[in-house]
Order: sequence, then structure tokens, then C-alpha cells
Amino acid sequence: LTMFASELLGTALLMFLGCMGCIKNYDEPTPTHHYGGLTFGLTVMLVIQILGHISGAHLNPAVTLATVFFGMVKPLMAVVYIIAQFVGATLGYGLLKVLVSDKYANEGFCMTTIDPHLTVVQGLGVEIVITTVLILICCAVWDKRNETKADSVPLRFGFAIAAISMAAGPLTGASMNTARSFAPLVFGGSWTDQWVFWVGPNVAALIGCALYKFLFSDPDDGSKR
Repeated sequence: LTMFASELLGTALLMFLGCMGCIKNYDEPTPTHHYGGLTFGLTVMLVIQILGHISGAHLNPAVTLATVFFGMVKPLMAVVYIIAQFVGATLGYGLLKVLVSDKYANEGFCMTTIDPHLTVVQGLGVEIVITTVLILICCAVWDKRNETKADSVPLRFGFAIAAISMAAGPLTGASMNTARSFAPLVFGGSWTDQWVFWVGPNVAALIGCALYKFLFSDPDDGSKR
């Protein structure tokens, strides 16, 4: 129950605060991808600081799948995490919709969509590559050789998410997270090509773990399986 509550709250905060940074504020121009990317990155930093010591603050089904592939979380517990992430993302986004006028948080805002100048395959490729980078960062943090550097984990993840989001945001919205892409759809977003954000990040979870375990893991600590 504690793990479920932690992931639910963390993912709710991710969507509530992160998507708040994507709102058009009054008469100001619509926020750029850089603004939204930085907001999401700093929100991840905040949530890891609050909840990282409780559940690990995965906030993302792809990260949870990676912990299963990495041998850190059992499959049944991973299911609990993933359900909490989807519920939390939906609640966080829903709360934001309730508290903010539809004038500023209109239908489909904060959705992840593929740039019209990209093909669906290109969009899928972008999501796989950027999520693989995220998973490689996760694996590096979980590596026993880095266990003495835990104090900087929130900073590392926060700035990494911000950098990736600012770079890839204009192309696909830089989802890297199926739960994050799912929540806006519940409230009226378009499902067109949304399978990309279900397939890409979760395939990348396996790719990232495989790359790290077979190329970079230390055989002396038993982490190479």
C-alpha cells in the first residue's frame, strides 16, 4: 500500500506541476517546449527528493519495467507500481483541469503528439532513442559503483529529463512515459498515433537495460546477468 500510494502521489504531482508549465497564461504567448521541458525536469527532481527513498519514485512504467529487467523489482510488485502510475497521472491531470479555467487548459493540452513533418515511424524512433537514454541513466544510478553518490540522484534525473525534453519536445512531446501520455486522453485528447507512446518507451526499457548490462556492467559485482 505504501509503494502504491508513493507512486500514485508522485505521478500525480508530475502531471499536475509538469502540465501546469504547459498552460497558456492569460495574454502571454503559449509556453515553448523549452519551458515545459524545464518544468517537467524540475518536477521530477522535486518528486524524487520527496518520495525516492520510499518507492524509488519511478513515475514511469518504462522505468518500472527496467527495474524488472534489472532484477530489482518482482513482476507482481511492478504491476502494482504501473497501476499506481496510471491512476496517479490521471488524477493529477484531472485535478489540474478542475482548478484551471478551460480557457487556459483546453481540451488536449499537454498532450504528446508527433510533429506533422515527421512520419509515425520517425516519431517511434525518437521515443525509443530518448527513452533508451533515460533508461541508461537509470541503470547507471542503480549501478553499485555509484551507490555512494545517491545524494545527487534527484539533480541527475531532473536535469536529464529537462535536457531530453527540451531537445525532443518539438518532435514528439518527449513522452518517454506511457502514463504521462495516457492521462490527457482520458479527458478528451485525440488517440491518433498514440500507440507510439505505448510501444516506444516500453521497448526502450528492454533495449536500455540490455545495452547497460552487456556493455557497461561490472562483472565483479554480479550485476551482469
